[in-house]
Amino acid sequence: MDILLQCRIKSALLFLCVLYVPQPGHTDGPKHGIDNSICNPASITNSVTPKRPQLPSTYRVSIEANIENRNYSTDYTEYYDSVANKGATHQWFLGFHVQSIYSPGTDELFTVETQTKTCTTDTLATAGPKYIFGYQPSSSNPQVGRLYTAAGALRFGNGTNEQYMGTARVRGIIADYWKSCMYWPGMDATMEVHWYFTNTGAWDPATGKTLPSPLRCQVSGKVWSGTPHMFNHTYEFNEFRTTIGPSYPFQTPPGIACPHRKDTKPLPTPSNYFVFTAETLNIDFTSIGFIKEWYAKDMNMVRYDYQPDPGTPSPYGHDLLSEIHDFSEGIAYIQDPTIGNCTLTTISARDIDSKAVDANHVRIRTSQEFFNFDKAAYQYEGVRKVRGIDADVWIATRTDWPPGSPGQNSTWEWYFARQGWRESTGHTYVFGMPLMLSVHSDNYGSLVYNTYNFDEEKPKIWDFDISRCYNYTNRQDFAFKIPGSYQNTAALNLQGFKYNVIVAVHQAATVSALRITNVKIDYDASNILVSLTLLGTPIIRGDVNNPVTQVSLTTAATLLTNAINSNQLKISAGTGVGTQTTTLTAQPYSLKQSSHVVQKGYYVPPAKTAAYTSGAVAGLGVAMAIVFFVFGFACMYIYYRKNGGSFTKGGNDNAGFEPKKFDNESPERGDDA
Repeated sequence: MDILLQCRIKSALLFLCVLYVPQPGHTDGPKHGIDNSICNPASITNSVTPKRPQLPSTYRVSIEANIENRNYSTDYTEYYDSVANKGATHQWFLGFHVQSIYSPGTDELFTVETQTKTCTTDTLATAGPKYIFGYQPSSSNPQVGRLYTAAGALRFGNGTNEQYMGTARVRGIIADYWKSCMYWPGMDATMEVHWYFTNTGAWDPATGKTLPSPLRCQVSGKVWSGTPHMFNHTYEFNEFRTTIGPSYPFQTPPGIACPHRKDTKPLPTPSNYFVFTAETLNIDFTSIGFIKEWYAKDMNMVRYDYQPDPGTPSPYGHDLLSEIHDFSEGIAYIQDPTIGNCTLTTISARDIDSKAVDANHVRIRTSQEFFNFDKAAYQYEGVRKVRGIDADVWIATRTDWPPGSPGQNSTWEWYFARQGWRESTGHTYVFGMPLMLSVHSDNYGSLVYNTYNFDEEKPKIWDFDISRCYNYTNRQDFAFKIPGSYQNTAALNLQGFKYNVIVAVHQAATVSALRITNVKIDYDASNILVSLTLLGTPIIRGDVNNPVTQVSLTTAATLLTNAINSNQLKISAGTGVGTQTTTLTAQPYSLKQSSHVVQKGYYVPPAKTAAYTSGAVAGLGVAMAIVFFVFGFACMYIYYRKNGGSFTKGGNDNAGFEPKKFDNESPERGDDA
């Protein structure tokens, strides 16, 4: 492809490109200067009347450019905003669609080829296409510039002499006609320019009588730079508007990254805890899924609630599942609340919250890793609408996704609500409010994650409830008293008081806070009554380095008893006076323990041997139901005991779990997206 065609397609230079590209034999010798055989600028005098059209500071216009000396046409739409200091063109040429975005504030030009979804970044001050809108470097900061005014961008009424030539018909429209003669030293080109605007006294333009619309511009002349050549261009203007419209012409298109783009706004920094709900869309398979996620880095805990895809095999069933990852021990608790099942397994290195540290161990992802901010350098693109919300957008290109497919390009775009929208939610966000993640790969399709109800408040420990994973043989109930007024302490912040109880018991019994569950608070005339359940130790070993050593349930009970009896179990509580707190002490020797006891059902039939009455028939039905219940329970109990206290096989037999995909094969360890 010759340099001229590259310029036309890649840089969208329009007629200026044709003029500006050096021709073969070009030298930096002396210039020819004004070619009087074309026209003489000195012979053009400004006309006092009629007044030249006043061009708006913002406009959008469609143009058909007919390059007559080269026998081709090109269509383009031009966008200009003097206030925002932005310009853009969309050009269609030889079947190609090229977008050029002018950013003089950062001295950048972005050229996007939509068919190939590629973008190049150039320095605007030295790029040939700067002649479309013009470029003026700032006198105080050479790295920042401005576009010409609208008159300068259209090369009309910008200090150039323009002579009124009367009226003419253009496409049947009555038009005012001006002529000028211009010389561009940079191209050593002399040209005669003919401008036509609607005559608002004789014609009503779509823009209204107060704003004449450009209709046509004819440019003919000679370029002396390189090999001298004549040129003749005609530009037909249509749909001239003074508003840009609802689109975002000054933003690069979604899903297309521009290498070497300047980073004008850093990514938000994620907090170490958050909760949100996500809607997951697989565009190519037209499938929708939902997941709710809890993340608490300082607690080493993550939780997912989701429903597996009914079309995908699932070793844990297709009911709503709740999965809790305890990275202090490296154990995943996969629970089916519908039928009460729970499976304990190691945490897979392929899970979206885990990171492999070696072939056999994992760790929790940092919040940066959780959002995949560590995988590539993100670039700020600008502002777009998401669900009607103004969003800041960042984009990155990766070559490591999906895992196991090195060298495959994918684009990742994050959308965050702008500051004003975040404030209106009533929350103060350290991180920001993520709205959407869009992932696209030519080979693997497109995925979209819409996030809702994002909350940066720290999850509660009871959000990570694993009590259904422990049967009655591996749990113990406790109750104790705390002298004091319930209304003046615990009732002021009941959830906070429960949390302080868990902290106190965790420290006294040296058990993981995850093993303290079912905390309930009651009161009598002079005491606060606390009841809770301690869970036993896990039945499997996790896959993290240096897992937390857990004491047995018996040892924990002894430690808790000793702490209470020695006045060492102390709990902080509010007082209702500002942020003032008080410390409450559990009453010595008030601890009571209880165990879960399963009572087997039985039925003793009446002694009657007479014929059955209707009541007797009903009684027999009840009896049969109880018999079948007892028989069934016995069978389940035998199975329960054979499997170590779980209705599903525990240990490491289960494959690692992935929130949106189940795989009956044991996963290989490795890094994930």
